[in-house]
Amino acid sequence: MKKRILIPVLLLALLCGCAGTANTQKTTGGIVCTTQQLADLTERILDGTAAGADTPVESVVTEPVSCLHDYTLSVRQMELLENAEVVIESGMGLENFMEDALRAASCTRITASTGVAALPSDEDPDEPDPHIWLAPENCAQMAQNIADGLVALYPDDAARLRENAADYAREMDELQAYGEQQLSSLSCRELVTFHDGFSYFAEAFDLTIAAAMEVEAGSEPSAKELEEIVRIVREHAIPAVFCEANGTQDAAQLVARETGAGVFVLDMGLSNPDAIRNNIDTVKEALQ
Repeated sequence: MKKRILIPVLLLALLCGCAGTANTQKTTGGIVCTTQQLADLTERILDGTAAGADTPVESVVTEPVSCLHDYTLSVRQMELLENAEVVIESGMGLENFMEDALRAASCTRITASTGVAALPSDEDPDEPDPHIWLAPENCAQMAQNIADGLVALYPDDAARLRENAADYAREMDELQAYGEQQLSSLSCRELVTFHDGFSYFAEAFDLTIAAAMEVEAGSEPSAKELEEIVRIVREHAIPAVFCEANGTQDAAQLVARETGAGVFVLDMGLSNPDAIRNNIDTVKEALQ
């Protein structure tokens, strides 16, 4: 049975996007993506197009971060959004921190998560979990959504934009097959994570989240919560626990000392397009 243990954090609200109407002319303010991951994907979709040669693609968040709910925009980042002609966002509430800036902007919005089957948030089952990019199938859908939005803006590049999205989807199919093959013979298929955000990754590769602890900035997990994690690791004979690349390892190390489990690092991938493959390889090493 899947069990989640969470320390309360701020809930993410669904993004209220910027207003605007698509046009068939090249934009003058460039394309602004909310994360570096989306910027990398957008540049991939624009590769070989006239629009890609002429239109700058910039990212609002460029530094490695694992969670955006406490993120604060700088003056430069707000100006970047204000001057954007197009904003490409992940959606599902990920960009709640920039809601006011987006409302003030006059831009065309492309939402990459359109059509992705959302898993419920563990903090609030009525809210979607926004960490959709950790499953290859979702990444392919995100690429298609970005391509569709760009086709409306750059119709002369439509064929190449769609071709690039199709090529990317084939790569994601290969990545899915790679993960299934690599993780097919694990001795344990249960994940204990010290960041709540790996549900899509687990679902994609037939893994189970045995426990997930979201540590709020500036707080520490209680002794009772840590005891429950220790109990789960012992009773299920789970050989490893996982922290997030940009988070703290303190709680994970404590559980490891109590249980003898190893501590491994997974990547949320907001600025790392290779996060899925890295996570596959890490889980195989930890749970084989």
